[in-house]
Amino acid sequence: MPAFKYDLFISYSHRDNGGGKGEGWVDRFHDLLRERLSNQLGRDPFIWRDVKQLDGSDYFDDEIARSLELSRVLLVIISPSYMNSPYCAQELEGFTAAATATGGERVGNRTRRVKVVKTWVERDLHPEALRRQTGYELCEKDPESSRPREFSQTPGGYKHQEYWDKVDLLAWNLAELLKEMERTKPAAGLQPVPPGAKPAVYLAATTSDRSDDRKRIAAELRARQFPVLPDDAGVGELPLRADEFIELVKDSLARARLAVHLIGDSYGAIPEGEEERSVVCLQNDLAAARSRETGLERLIWIPPELAVRVDRLSRRQQDFINLLRTDAESQRGAEVLERSFEDLKTRIVEKLTTPTAPAKPAPGPHDLVRVYLICDKLDFDSVPAVTDYLFGKRYEVIESAREGEEAQVLQYHKENLLECDAVLIYYGGGNEFWLRSKLWDLKKVAGWGRTAPLLVKAVFLARPETDHKRRFRTLEAELLPAAYNGQFEASLERFINMVEGARQSLSPTGSGGA
Repeated sequence: MPAFKYDLFISYSHRDNGGGKGEGWVDRFHDLLRERLSNQLGRDPFIWRDVKQLDGSDYFDDEIARSLELSRVLLVIISPSYMNSPYCAQELEGFTAAATATGGERVGNRTRRVKVVKTWVERDLHPEALRRQTGYELCEKDPESSRPREFSQTPGGYKHQEYWDKVDLLAWNLAELLKEMERTKPAAGLQPVPPGAKPAVYLAATTSDRSDDRKRIAAELRARQFPVLPDDAGVGELPLRADEFIELVKDSLARARLAVHLIGDSYGAIPEGEEERSVVCLQNDLAAARSRETGLERLIWIPPELAVRVDRLSRRQQDFINLLRTDAESQRGAEVLERSFEDLKTRIVEKLTTPTAPAKPAPGPHDLVRVYLICDKLDFDSVPAVTDYLFGKRYEVIESAREGEEAQVLQYHKENLLECDAVLIYYGGGNEFWLRSKLWDLKKVAGWGRTAPLLVKAVFLARPETDHKRRFRTLEAELLPAAYNGQFEASLERFINMVEGARQSLSPTGSGGA
């Protein structure tokens, strides 16, 4: 078993503890169980129990989720109130997911989910995961009236001795389970992913301003039964030393299908033994290296509001964000998103549920070539002449979307970049920021799943002539001769020659014609 912090997590409804008004039923049960379990173990047990009360306006507490992951055993107190509590259901579901990722739900012939029945509930109404257990019934139906009755916690009360005996038996069995978990503890390291489990996600550690976002993503992934690494591997707190931290990250990335990085305002803490790179930067570098080796998919999220105020961040953080946006090596295998948090969550699910498409082969010398013609909406009336010219040369031309919702247009744009063979950016009415965003997309396309190289990436300088166009230079795409006078044939012939040259170089024989 992995390293745990708690022996026992008690899951219960606060109504069964008197609503927090003085010492309640669960308080007294907890005290007796701790005393008996201490006698059986020969030490004080580590028991986690939530003493806060949640109402309908509260979120499921992230502290609770983390404590579930760090607990060896879940003890559920069944009652009508428990059955009506969505938070109790979340605790059972969360522990089950964590147990699957930390050694399994059973140890030998013992289950790590233990049921205590405080107030009578028919067994076929118990949570499905616990239904087959008899559990420890601290109540019964009166044999004469069939009225449910609880065993008394007070000496002299209804079947008090039976209550005491059952708690004592529970403590003995829990102690045996905990001892067995200690005996079967394997060598240190991450636990293996159980056969048939859903793919794991490496959710990178982030800075404090993004910690709530990370917790929300982790909770939603676990709700969908996707293990979250390194959290669900039972490693506890992240190491402070750089060498130990790097080893843990590498092991976690080796088990992950997807790596997700959330970028915040701060550069982040630098671990001991590392001179320059922060925890956030280190994880990005290690994930990029893993992507180069195995094709690991990655998502890097830069919040839109952060992009607006990036010039107010520290110089190191500005440089890091600029690197993520523009340097192909540092974002290897990554899709860089500068969209809403909800869009990020949607994209994570898409990445995990969409089958990986086979590599698209480069077109041969006799195959149809698809050219994606990207233009700003200001140029919709100008590009038909370019489209007609390329069609006349037997190229299939796909134009930018002219209408649709923003999300639809973005998806259409991505699909075109994944499926086309060559890209021609028509730089006319759009401004320099529009152009730069399109060049960034050409760098992101590998992270979106494209495996075949584009035959040609080119920028077509069209009217109106501007100072920026006259000064513009780039090594990220071919720069075609300017056509400010509307005579574009020479520029397009240059583009066609480059496409045909690329086709021939990629064909099996190295030769061929259109």
